[in-house]
Amino acid sequence: MLICSKWVYKSKHNPDRSTLYKARLVIEGYEQTDFGETYAPVGKLITFRYLTSLIGKYGTTWNMDHLDVVTTFLNPEIDDDDIYITLPEEWPEGSNARRIIVRLRKALYGLKQALQLWHNDFNAFLLSLGFT
Repeated sequence: MLICSKWVYKSKHNPDRSTLYKARLVIEGYEQTDFGETYAPVGKLITFRYLTSLIGKYGTTWNMDHLDVVTTFLNPEIDDDDIYITLPEEWPEGSNARRIIVRLRKALYGLKQALQLWHNDFNAFLLSLGFT
């Protein structure tokens, strides 16, 4: 399977009025036709509200922490499928990058099965810690 990729550019303004420019490589996932299973469970808001109410009730013995994984979809490895992408024209400079094809070993933003791959990795990690 061959999928095109592109750069997504973003500028962020810091509190000190400086500007930070960011770029990330994403897959044009709408071109992906053979992607297998993509299901990953998602928590419901009502469950979160119930858990926070229990923590409020038993606050002296229960604790709550927040976790935000910034590179969620960049961590899981792709084992099953052979997914190939073409590099954007801007990379590397001076060459015809459209003819360069690379095999993905880890997920990228835009990949249809990225959420399921991350869920499987995170679930395996929690089970290794003894969670049930």
